[in-house]
Order: sequence, then C-alpha cells, then structure tokens
Amino acid sequence: MYMKVEITHKDKLLFPKDKISKEDLAKYYARVAKQMLPLIRDRPISMLRFPDGINKIGFFQKRAPETTPKWIRTAKVKRKTEGPIPMILCQEKDALIWLANQNCITPHIWLSKIDKPDLPDRMIFDLDPPTKKEFPAVVEAALLLKEILEKKTKCKAFVMTTGSKGLHVVVPIQRKLPFDALRAIARQIAEELVKKDPKKFTMETRKNKRRGRVYIDVLRNGFAQTSVAPYAVRALPGAPVATPLFWKELQDKKLRSDFYTLRTIGARLQKNPWKGIEKSAKSVKSF
Repeated sequence: MYMKVEITHKDKLLFPKDKISKEDLAKYYARVAKQMLPLIRDRPISMLRFPDGINKIGFFQKRAPETTPKWIRTAKVKRKTEGPIPMILCQEKDALIWLANQNCITPHIWLSKIDKPDLPDRMIFDLDPPTKKEFPAVVEAALLLKEILEKKTKCKAFVMTTGSKGLHVVVPIQRKLPFDALRAIARQIAEELVKKDPKKFTMETRKNKRRGRVYIDVLRNGFAQTSVAPYAVRALPGAPVATPLFWKELQDKKLRSDFYTLRTIGARLQKNPWKGIEKSAKSVKSF
C-alpha cells in the first residue's frame, strides 16, 4: 500500500465506537501529508500513542523507539536536566504513515526547529473555554487577539481549531529570541487581551479560579513544550481534527473546535488557510 511502511494489525479499531481502524488513520495521514508536512517538518515530534485504542489509556513518547527504521530521520535533542535523547522528525509522507502504524493518533510538535532548538519561530496562544458551550467566547478572544497582534506587534496571526474545545492562535516569528523572552512577550499580549474583558477572559492557571472564563494559555511558549500539530487527529470520539482556518471562517455560527473530523475534512484539503506562514515571520523584540 505504501512505499516504505507495512500497516500491521490494520483492522485494529483505534476508535471503536466510530469503527475507525489503524488503517483508516494511516490512510488519513497519507491523504493530508501534502498540507501537513510543511507545517511540521524539522520539528521534534512527541507521539501520543494509543496501542489499545482511545478507550484505553494512552501515553506520550518523546524518545524515538529503538525499532525506528533507518530511513526515518531522527535528531539528538537536549533536555534541561538530563542527557539528550533521539526524537522523530517527520520529513516525508511515509514517516507520517509510520507514526500511525505506531498507534500515534496525535503527533505534537515543538515551536522551534531542530537546527536552532533554543530559538522559536512560532508564538502560540491556546484559548481554552471551560466547556464546549462557551466556544463563541473563544472566537471573540481569538479575534481580539488578532487585533492586538496586528496593531501592537505588526505580526500576522494564524488560527486553527484544536480539535478538542478551543482554538490556537499561532504567530510566525523570526528566530531571534530565546524562549524565556518570547514567553514574557506572549504574557504581556495575553494580559492586554484580558484587560479588554476580565469577566470573559483570564490567565488563571487553576481551573477552580477561572469562574467560567476563557483561559488564555501562554505556557506552551517554552523550551521543549509542544502543541498539537496542524491536521493532527485527536484521540476523542468522532476522531476530530485540529484544523487550520481562514479567519473569516470564525464567523460561521456552526463552527466548533471539533467540527472537522477524519471523515469530514476531505473537502477542505483543497484549501490552504496557512499558506505562506513561514514567509510571514516578523521580528517581535518587544511589546
């Protein structure tokens, strides 16, 4: 079926209720590779694996398995407190398919590339509602955040559903700042957003203190922190997909974070909402 990967136990149901098998997952990643690979290439991958399907407990795996084929590129990645470990780099379609064969439903990626791991080229804001019902407030937060970014930093922002409850706003930046400096800037931007409506938005990390407000999370802007990869399938009922959007699509009242799924996203693959994201990077020295 594929050039380099044989799908083992292809009939295993990773999403039992939805009758979605490991082979279905592999076929999805093969289909979406053209859109997905440019957005994840050269970034260390953390694999969220579910060997027994989503009804059983899954686990994150950062270290590349000893059985990783030689044709898959890996890189030694340093850690803050321990020695370096080899991590997967997803450079080609067959590498995506191989991840699916490892029961990796959801790849997560770094905000930096392997050649300069200490210098991020993306800033990210994770907008998380208390429940799915508050999704309209997340849309409002994303649009206000876009306005702040464009006026105060002159940076172009991109948006995607997370496939779970919220939205990610992603900002391509030039690789000039270390993570600590970037997180400080992201925090200032988030604080500006919260000031606009503190009854709707919060930066409170403790859930019991949020009181029904949308959480503006900037903590992912750190070394070795990861975020769900664009076009990744989430390990949730229905197999929702983290989907890049055009900003105008936020006007659709039917939109929800899990609106697009492995089975329904097909028609969107002719579109490219994040076209030119790499070339849009600007300097964000201060706020």
